[in-house]
Amino acid sequence: MPDRYQTSDLEILISTQNQTDFSFLERMFPFAPYHQFNILIINQTKSDQILMSDFPTVRILNSKETGLSKSRNLALANASKNIVLIADDDVIYTADFDAKIIDAFNKNPNASVIHFQTQTTENKLFWNYPKNYKKLHINQLTNVLSVEIAIKTADIKKSKIRFNELFGLGAQFEDAESFFFLRAAFHKKKEVLFYPETIVMHPSFTSSDEVESDRKIYAKMAGFQKRFGRFSYILLCKYIFFLIRKRFISFKEIKTKFIIGLKGINDYQIFSKEFTDQKYD
Repeated sequence: MPDRYQTSDLEILISTQNQTDFSFLERMFPFAPYHQFNILIINQTKSDQILMSDFPTVRILNSKETGLSKSRNLALANASKNIVLIADDDVIYTADFDAKIIDAFNKNPNASVIHFQTQTTENKLFWNYPKNYKKLHINQLTNVLSVEIAIKTADIKKSKIRFNELFGLGAQFEDAESFFFLRAAFHKKKEVLFYPETIVMHPSFTSSDEVESDRKIYAKMAGFQKRFGRFSYILLCKYIFFLIRKRFISFKEIKTKFIIGLKGINDYQIFSKEFTDQKYD
C-alpha cells in the first residue's frame, strides 16, 4: 500500500442500465472531461444495446444480469484501483470531489469505508449530517446513500464483504442494500468513518423516500425480519402506526398495508433459507 494515495488511485464504479453512449457521463462530470478519471461502468443491458469505450481510463462491463446489488458486486470484483467510489448514473460530482476523497483516506489510514455528504439540486445538504468527522456507530447507517460511500478496495475484497443481492433496486426486496453492506463491514471489524465534505449532488427525492409505497413496506419488513427475527411483527405494527400518524396512509389502507408487510416478513423467511442468507451480510 502506498504511503499516501493520489487522485490516480481512485476509481469510480458506476451502475447503470441500457446505455449506448456516454451522454450520462457528460452530465455527471460537467466541470471536466469524464475520461480524465478512472471509471468502471457496469451496464446492465441487452445484447443489442452494448456500450463500448475508446478511452483506457473508462472500462465497461456489459452485463445481462439485473439488480443494483449484483451490479455493485460485479464492479467491486473488477475494481482496479486502491480506492473506489460507489456511483449511480443520476448524480453530479463537485469539481474537487476526487481530491476530497483522497485527502480523507490519507488523513484516516485506518478507515476502510468513508461516508461523505450529498448536496441536493436545491443547494441544500441531503441530510442533517454531523458537523465533524467521526467514526460511525452501527445504529447510524440507515440514512447513508450508496453514492456517498468510498471504499478501500483491498480491505473489502480481503474480508469478502459484498452487497446482499436479495436487497436493492431490481432485487426481491428493493431497499437497504447500502445499509446491509455497511453492516457487514462493521461485523468484519472494519472502520466506517463519516467525513464532512460534500462530493456529489443528487435530487432531493430518492426512491427510498416513498415510505408508504407497497414496495417500501414489503422490503422494509423483510429487512426487519433479517435483523430482528420475530420482533419484526411488532415493528410492522409500529411502522403502520407511524404511517397513520404522519398521514401517509388513510385508515382504510391499514389492512392492505399490513398484509403487504406480513408478506415481506414471510417471503424473507423463505428466501433466506433458499439463499442461506446470513444475519450480517
